[in-house]
Amino acid sequence: MSLITEDGTGVSGAQSYASTAYIDTYWADRPQNAFAATWSAATTSNKEGAAREASAYIDATWGPYFRGVRRGWVQGLLWPRSDAMDEGNVLGKPAYPLPDMPDCLRVAVAELAVRALSKTLAQDLARGGFIKTLKAGSVDIEYADGAPAQKTYGLIGNTLAPILNGSQPMAPNPNWTWA
Repeated sequence: MSLITEDGTGVSGAQSYASTAYIDTYWADRPQNAFAATWSAATTSNKEGAAREASAYIDATWGPYFRGVRRGWVQGLLWPRSDAMDEGNVLGKPAYPLPDMPDCLRVAVAELAVRALSKTLAQDLARGGFIKTLKAGSVDIEYADGAPAQKTYGLIGNTLAPILNGSQPMAPNPNWTWA
C-alpha cells in the first residue's frame, strides 16, 4: 500500500508527515552521517513503514502537546491544527499562525524513520520499564528516580519545540524571563 502523506490540508487517512522522497533528500544531504547509508539501503516498503511508525510515534509522544487544536477527525494525523500560534505573544510581540505543515514535523519524521528501520521506536517494556538496578558483568546501572522508562529522543523534542505548547515533560522552565 502506498504511503499517504499529510500535506497540510488534513488529508483523510494520512499516515506520515513526510514522504519517502523528502526523507531520501534529507539523508542524501547528510552523506557524512551513518544514517544516510542506512536509509539509502532500505527498500521502499521498509522506508514507508518506517515513515508511518515515526509519524505515529510523534503523534503519540508529542501530539498531546501540539499548539492549537486538531482541525477534525477526518484527517489521519494530529496536524494540521487550528488556532496554532507561535510564541510571539510571550515575547511581547505579535503572535503569528503556525504553518499548516511545519517543516519541523518532516524533519522529525526523517530523523525517527531511519531509527525505526532497525528498532521499534516505542518498545514494550518489561515490568513497565521501572528498572532500579541492572547488572551487566561487573557493572551495575541504577537509574535515577523519575528517569524515563524508555529511550528518549532529545533531538526530536528540540526539533518539534516551535510547535509544542511547553507543557510537555522536560520542557524548558516557563518561569524564565527575556532580557
